[in-house]
Amino acid sequence: MADEICNVKGCNEVAERSINIKKVEPTGMDIEEGCRQVHLCKAHYKEWKKLSKDAIPDYLGN
Repeated sequence: MADEICNVKGCNEVAERSINIKKVEPTGMDIEEGCRQVHLCKAHYKEWKKLSKDAIPDYLGN
């Protein structure tokens, strides 16, 4: 990733991961408008993983 900045409002950290907006929206994170790929810094990626544990449907049938 080429020096992308985290898309969470108020965060200016360097992004380490990018995730499709459809996977981030159900978590309720405060993301900047107008992006299809959400870039997340290490701290916000960790927060997203915790929030998405229950917010994203389990497609494996569990």
